[in-house]
Amino acid sequence: MNSSDRSQRFLFEDHPIRGQHVTLEQSWKEIAQQGELEGRGLSLLGEALVVVALLVDTLKIDGSVTLQIRGTGPVELLVVEANSKHEVRGTARQVGKIEEQMDLQQIFGSDYLVITIKTESAEPHQGIAPLRGINLSDALEYYFATSEQLPTHFWLACDEKNASGILIQKLPGKLKDDDAWDRVLHLASTVTDDEMQRLALDDLLHRLFNEEIVRLFDPHAIKFSCSCSRERTAAMLLSLGKAEASEILEAEGEISVSCEFCSANYSFDQIDVEQVFSEGAVAPPSATTH
Repeated sequence: MNSSDRSQRFLFEDHPIRGQHVTLEQSWKEIAQQGELEGRGLSLLGEALVVVALLVDTLKIDGSVTLQIRGTGPVELLVVEANSKHEVRGTARQVGKIEEQMDLQQIFGSDYLVITIKTESAEPHQGIAPLRGINLSDALEYYFATSEQLPTHFWLACDEKNASGILIQKLPGKLKDDDAWDRVLHLASTVTDDEMQRLALDDLLHRLFNEEIVRLFDPHAIKFSCSCSRERTAAMLLSLGKAEASEILEAEGEISVSCEFCSANYSFDQIDVEQVFSEGAVAPPSATTH
C-alpha cells in the first residue's frame, strides 16, 4: 500500500472550524482499473471515493458511508463506500459519451444522489440530495446546508494517478472574529488541483493558512478492500428464489456472478445451487454482487 493513501484531520485552534484531507493513489489505481471509464466518468468515480473517505472520518462513526447514484444518463451507476477501518471500494458504469457542457443531472440521468450511513449500534440513516450543479462538490454542499445544517465545503481533484480532496466544516460555537469562516473559505478556494494532489498536507496547510493556527492530527492509512465472498453470493441466490435460479441454470448451464467492485467471479453449477437451497440462509445479501 502506498503511504500516500491516507486521510488526515486538521483543526483551526482559534475557531470552531475543522478540516479533513484525503489522497488516494494505489487504492485509486486498483479501483479505476476495474471498469471501462474515461474522462469525466473516471473523474467522478475518483471524486466520489474521496468524498466518502472524507465523510466517514469527519463523522467519526464505527461503520460505513455509501454514496450512490442510479439513472439513465451516460453514467448510469455510481456506488462508492468507505468504512471506519479506512477501506474504500467503488464502481461506476458508463454507457455513453459525456458532453463537455453536461451538468450532473444530465451525466447521470437522475435528479438526486443517496448517502447511506451505517453504524454498528443504530439503524442505517439515509439522506437524499438533489444533483445540483456541475461538480459533486456543488451537490454535497447543498446537501449539508439543507439536511445536516453544518456549513461544509469540498474541493476535489482527480486524474488517472491520484484522487484527492479537502473538506472544511464549520462547527457549532462562536468564531473568534466574525470574518474567520469567510476568510478560511476564501483561502481554501485558492488551492489548485496539483497542490491538493502532490503537496504533503503540512506544506499545503502552510501555503493556504500560514496566518492561522492549525493543528494537524496523525494520518490514517487507506486501502482498497472488497467484502464480497462466495458465501454472500450464495445468499444472493437465496434471495432470487429456487425457481428463478433453476431457470438461469437451465438456460446458461451455470450461474455466474461478478462483483462490480473487484471483478471477482463466483460460479455455481447444479450441485452448488442444490446445496445452497438445501442449507438455507448462509449469510446476509451483499450489495457487492450484481
